[in-house]
Amino acid sequence: MLLISWNVAGLSTTLSRIDSDYKSASIANTPQIPKNKRSRSHAFSYYLQRHGDPDILCIQESKIPLKQLSSRSEPFGCSMVDGYESFWACCVDKSKRGFNGVVTYAKSGTVQFANSRPLGCDELDDQGRVIMTDHKHFVVFNVYAPASCGMPLSYKMKFLNSLKRAMARQRSLGKKVMLVGDLNICHQGIDAHWRSRPVRVNYIIQEYRQGEEEKTALLPKWKIDVARHWDTIQSALDTIEAIPVITKNVATGTSFEKYRARVILGKSGSERKVSLGGHEASANDCIANFSFLQSEYYDIDLKETIVSRESNVIQLNILAELMSKVAKVEWDASTLMPIAGSEGLKKKSSPASKWLSSVLKDDCMIDVFRQLFPDAEGRFTCWNQQTNHRYENDGARIDYTIIDSSLMDCTEACEFPKLRCCKYPKADANFCSEEAAMHAAIASGLFQGASFQGGGLEQATGEALETQFGSAHTGIIYTAPQYSDHVAVSLFLNEKFDVFMPSSLILNGKETKQAQPHKAQKSISSFFGASRSSSGSSSLTINSSSSKRKSISQFQNSKKKLGGTIMSHFAKKK
Repeated sequence: MLLISWNVAGLSTTLSRIDSDYKSASIANTPQIPKNKRSRSHAFSYYLQRHGDPDILCIQESKIPLKQLSSRSEPFGCSMVDGYESFWACCVDKSKRGFNGVVTYAKSGTVQFANSRPLGCDELDDQGRVIMTDHKHFVVFNVYAPASCGMPLSYKMKFLNSLKRAMARQRSLGKKVMLVGDLNICHQGIDAHWRSRPVRVNYIIQEYRQGEEEKTALLPKWKIDVARHWDTIQSALDTIEAIPVITKNVATGTSFEKYRARVILGKSGSERKVSLGGHEASANDCIANFSFLQSEYYDIDLKETIVSRESNVIQLNILAELMSKVAKVEWDASTLMPIAGSEGLKKKSSPASKWLSSVLKDDCMIDVFRQLFPDAEGRFTCWNQQTNHRYENDGARIDYTIIDSSLMDCTEACEFPKLRCCKYPKADANFCSEEAAMHAAIASGLFQGASFQGGGLEQATGEALETQFGSAHTGIIYTAPQYSDHVAVSLFLNEKFDVFMPSSLILNGKETKQAQPHKAQKSISSFFGASRSSSGSSSLTINSSSSKRKSISQFQNSKKKLGGTIMSHFAKKK
């Protein structure tokens, strides 16, 4: 079984780009299908075939409104993909409509039940962040978890704890559980770029001030520098303010008001002003990057206040900037790399990371990628596109395929698939190295970042697009940056999983109907007797004058019952 999970950051945009890139190829490779029989999602179907024709496809951040599905006006007819049933959880929260959303595509006949509200809490389920599909012997939770920066941490933890309980309920029914999607959790240090790893400054200062003189002298120079200059840095941060800055897109001539942090150094009369960080959309975002106060949240499940972040826990790249601009201490790469792997970075896990650790340990689940590739460096699934961080491979691994440990026998270790280009890797390449990860992220330079002069990402070449395709495997699928700021992750289970694979299942349950809003609205062709295959494709077939008369008779009877107009026939039922 092949499962692919992908945060597309807007399914409409992604499908539009896939259609632009593959519509011609899809037609050329399926000449036997007449033009009038091709579905609107035909290019997407072809794209999935190139990716190994997954049995299950889990999409996050679909951002498709419920109204579009129920009226069958969704982009590219994406509710009906040849060979698949689709199951949707849409955001119906009035304050968030058009955001979030998840959809699971499963091969027809492999799902018996679906639930778009599996958490049992309106506040959580209304946001359309989870869709659960039941495949008889196992269930798949397709999840888009709240981001810590986008929602209060208390909400995120309430969501995660509810998700944990929902998975436990399925196990109590004898189901195997798979958890896939964008969890917005960076679990371990190895799952983030070394420049983004946190430094626990209070721990370093304690080492310096409380250690015996001879032990203090043995501390690395960088720790001594931090301890000696921290008071100066804090004094400078006390003067921080957000300064409006006008930036301009050279390509379009459009101007934008941004904000940049600024501090004042020195005494009155000899003071100087120093800018910190980059340009941010708001003053609050600007200041928040340099706020290192302790933060807390109230855990509604434990009914207690919990420290979510210790004070003075700082990303290494931010600390390096402060040391350079305020303390005048420069750290080059030979200093930064050892810091990234040192004891000084150890900190208490964030609540979300602790939650994931609990899922893996207490619930006996396994992060399949990290289990198979424990030493793989630089293997990230998301990058900041606005700052071209993918082209430095400065990202994080926040997208997961997690399964019950009892299913691990169905997985097997394999090498990372080779890129479909000649530049890399070499025959003796170490696929777990940062060098290999960098080449994979940018397709050995075939993917290019956006120009800082404006204009956005350039169209990828055909050669670049070809690098995303390869053999079915468990790992990361480096989809094109033009499609999303995330890449896809995959789970490939071997023949031992065959005993769990369903076939010819019949969909049932009112929850399943709610998860398929596109089936609530019949099309005119289906009313006149269209034959709809299990794949979701449809065509108008009237084989004889008698069948035509029968369809017209049915229509006239329905017309009388509903009040006599064609519009009333298609009216929404109360």
